[in-house]
Amino acid sequence: MKNIYWLLLILVITSCDLRKPDLDTVERTKMEIIDPERHYYPILRGSELTAAYKLFNRGNEPLIIYDVQASCGCIEVDFPTGSIGKDNFGFITVDYDSAKNIGYVEFYITILANTEKDVFTTIKFDLNVVTSPHYTQDYEEIYLERRKENLGGEVDGDLTQQGYYIDDTRTVR
Repeated sequence: MKNIYWLLLILVITSCDLRKPDLDTVERTKMEIIDPERHYYPILRGSELTAAYKLFNRGNEPLIIYDVQASCGCIEVDFPTGSIGKDNFGFITVDYDSAKNIGYVEFYITILANTEKDVFTTIKFDLNVVTSPHYTQDYEEIYLERRKENLGGEVDGDLTQQGYYIDDTRTVR
C-alpha cells in the first residue's frame, strides 16, 4: 500500500513540471510567422486544403504557444505543444474542409503565445470555393458521399495543392 502512495506522489510531482508556465508571469519573446496572410487559388467545393504556417522564435526566451483558435468550425488546427527554442521553428498546420462553403471565404487563426508586443497574433487566409460546372451538390450530399466512401476520392487530381501568393509584408512580433 505504501508503494502506491509513493507512486502517486511521484506522479503528482512530475506532472507539475510538465505544465506550461503561467502566461502572466512567463518571459516574453519575439515570434516571426512566414507568410501570415495568404490568398489561395480557388478550390472545388467539397475538397480540403492543408496549410502549414512556419513560425520562428526570434527572441532570447523560449516561445510557448498556449492555444490556437480558428474562426470557423470547418478548420482543424494542429500546433506545437512544447516550447520552441531561440532561432528554432515550429509549424501550425491548418486543415480546411470546404464542404459547407461556397464563394469567397476568409478565415482567421488566433495564436495565444508569450510574445512581446501582444499575446494574441492573428494569421489569415482566404480563397474562393467554386462548384463543379456539371452539377452542384449541397453540403448534405457531399457529407453523405464522404461518409459512404470513407472520405476517399473527393476530387480527381490534387487541386488543393496549387500554392498561394502573399502580400509583400513580414510580421515580427
